[in-house]
Amino acid sequence: MHTEPVLTIPILHVDATSLSQVKLTGVGRCVARIIESLARRQKVALFSMARQEDLRVMRQSERLHQGLVIHLGPDNLPTAGQDMNAWRDQVLALPTSPFDNACAAMSGAVYTFRRSRQKRFAREVSVYYDLTAFLTPTTHKAQTRNDFFELATLMAPHDDHALAISRCTMRDLIWLCGLTPEKVSWAHLGPSQCVHQHASSQIIDRDPDLFLAVSTLEPRKNPETLLGWFLTSAHLPPKARLIWAGPTGWLLDQKKLPQGNNSRTITFAGMVSDARLCELYRQANCLVYISLYEGFGFPVLDALLHGTPVICSGNSSLLEFAGPGTHLCDPLDPHSIDEAWLACRDEAPGWNRDDLRQSCTWENIAAKLERLAA
Repeated sequence: MHTEPVLTIPILHVDATSLSQVKLTGVGRCVARIIESLARRQKVALFSMARQEDLRVMRQSERLHQGLVIHLGPDNLPTAGQDMNAWRDQVLALPTSPFDNACAAMSGAVYTFRRSRQKRFAREVSVYYDLTAFLTPTTHKAQTRNDFFELATLMAPHDDHALAISRCTMRDLIWLCGLTPEKVSWAHLGPSQCVHQHASSQIIDRDPDLFLAVSTLEPRKNPETLLGWFLTSAHLPPKARLIWAGPTGWLLDQKKLPQGNNSRTITFAGMVSDARLCELYRQANCLVYISLYEGFGFPVLDALLHGTPVICSGNSSLLEFAGPGTHLCDPLDPHSIDEAWLACRDEAPGWNRDDLRQSCTWENIAAKLERLAA
C-alpha cells in the first residue's frame, strides 16, 4: 500500500465514516458535501470511526477505516460533479496514511455523525442533524433510540462545540442534551440536489397533474396520511398522479400502502438518479412533505430552489423555510392539507427564494465549521 508522509503539523480532521455507504443518501450525501466544501478551503485529514471488519460485514467500502487517514485538499480534490457517489469513489481511491495520534492531539476535528466517547483531538466539533428518536420515538427502531440516548448522555458532553443544522435542532440540543447555549450554534445546510447546475440538461415542462413526495418510506414521513389525503381530497385534479421517490425504510410495510384508485395513481419509484430527481422537481406541480418532525428538510429546500412550490408541515425546522412557495399545514389533518394545497394552487407565479440561495450554502457551513474547530 502506497502511503504519504505522516504529517507532524496540525491539520483539520474530518469524520468521513458515512462515505463508506454503498449508496450515499441523506446524511451520507450531506457529509460528502461538507467534506468537499471544507477541502476546497484547506487541507484536511479524513478519518473513519468504523472498524474494517465491521465494514466488511455490512458490505460497505473498506478503503477508509479505523487507523487510516486520507489527506484531501485543493491540490488533489476531485471535481464535484452531479454524481456524488462517483465523487466519493474518487476520494476513497486516494492514498491512505496511518492515523497519527500525535498529530490528532494538536489538531481540531469535525465529527459528522457519531463522535467518539473519548476525547481524541485538541478541539472537537460535532454536527447534529436531528433528535427525532426522542421526539417521535415510535417512528424509530429500539436500537436507534438506544443510539440516540448514548449520543445525548455519553457523547455530546465531550464536544467543545455542537453545530446544529437548523435553529430548531439547536433548541432541541439545549433542551434534550443539556448543552449550554454558548456551546451550541446552528447553520443551514446547502441543497442536496443540483448544487452548481442542474443534474439533468433535459428541458422539462410542468405537469399540473403530477405531485411529488421525496423521502425514505418510514413512519416519521407520515405516508399513510399523505396517501390517504391524495386519494380522497375533493380539491385535487381528477387524474392527479403521485410519485414517491426514495428507498423503503423501517417499521413500514410498503405492500400495505395504497397504490391508487380508479382515477389517481401512486408510483413508488424507489431510489432514483440525481438526474431523474432533478427532472421530477422541475416537472411536479408541487412537493408534498408532511413529516411529523424534521431536523432540516432537504426535499423542501431542493424543491424551492427548483422553483417548485411545497406543501409541508408547520412544525420543527420546516418553519424555517416559510416564505413564497411554502404552504404550511397540520400534517395530521387532511382539511388543513387541503387548505395548504388551495393556497399553493392559487399562488401567483414568479416567486423566488433568493433568501435561501444566500443562507443555505455549503460554503457557509464549511466556513463555520472551520472557525469552530480552530
